[in-house]
Amino acid sequence: MTAEYLANIWESPLVRFQIQKAVRTTVHRAYTISHDALADISIPLPPIAEQRRIVEALETHLPRLDAGQFSLQRGISLIPKLRSAVRNTAISGRTPFTPTPDHWRWGNLGEVIARIETGRSLPCERRPAKEDEWGVIKASAMTWGNFDNDEHKAVQADTNVHPWNEIKQNDILVSRANTSVHVGAAVLVGECRPRLLLSDKSLRLVPKDGVEKTWLIQILSSPYVRRQISSKATGTLESMRNITQQNLMRIQIPIPSRKEQSRIGDAIKTDLERIDRLAELLQPLRFKSEHLRQSLLTRAFEGQLVRQDPTDEPAGAQLTRIRAEREAQGRRRQSARRRPHRPKPSPSPLARTAIQLEFEL
Repeated sequence: MTAEYLANIWESPLVRFQIQKAVRTTVHRAYTISHDALADISIPLPPIAEQRRIVEALETHLPRLDAGQFSLQRGISLIPKLRSAVRNTAISGRTPFTPTPDHWRWGNLGEVIARIETGRSLPCERRPAKEDEWGVIKASAMTWGNFDNDEHKAVQADTNVHPWNEIKQNDILVSRANTSVHVGAAVLVGECRPRLLLSDKSLRLVPKDGVEKTWLIQILSSPYVRRQISSKATGTLESMRNITQQNLMRIQIPIPSRKEQSRIGDAIKTDLERIDRLAELLQPLRFKSEHLRQSLLTRAFEGQLVRQDPTDEPAGAQLTRIRAEREAQGRRRQSARRRPHRPKPSPSPLARTAIQLEFEL
């Protein structure tokens, strides 16, 4: 067996499946496999010539597949950066120290927000709320840019609930307390189940008349504003940072006219939807490429990737010949080790006399 053939077949589903079945977990939750289990791994053994043809074919196909997978993975990894770049168009890439268009002005969130509403800390069960129960959203409901309707806990029975804290469609919510990465994360509520309440870690931003929500949510989600929120968040633990209402109102933003707010918000929403569709296309392609790799290896080691030549010396015959040669070589070595030692003959009397005369001289 060639080393290249063994290296490739070791990554095939045929061998990996056997290894997974033989793996054991230690007391320290580490995975291990015994030498005996490795020795029992069963692999197909084609003729040496065919092994070389299989390796040559894999060395042709696998680098192309690797390049495609690398490009796919890189494209997927750039999706968040692409979203951030699109959202940054809400401020035209400008800062308070650079001029804005003539019909824009720099201000702060307090100039476009009428009021901020807060939730309450309520006693809750460790389970989601049923349809006829009140629920309180978790911080994770506002973490990933979209409102997650299922991230909530059931309010304990007989708890005094304030219905004005109920979340409605098109509400703009902000995570008041979260990790350093997600504190201040903003979401625009889409579909929302009834009887779902704000929590004490969430804020509802009510914009002033004439302010477009589609623009405001993009401003709040832009990297420029997210950096300001992170810098103003307080707290000693990275796992729980807080942004106060006062600091939130002081966030600097460029403020365009209402007409442009609507245009900017709609344009960014359209671009983000395109990016989402692109992400939906790329993710399945990554899984398909990995499936293609496994299929390629499977076909290779089932004899379906390269031609089979009946004139090739069978691997079994070759192994038998090699084994016989080694056994013969071992017998010759053993015979050489067991050859009897022949003692040197004793010198004759005449030779002894000559030796003595030589010493006397």
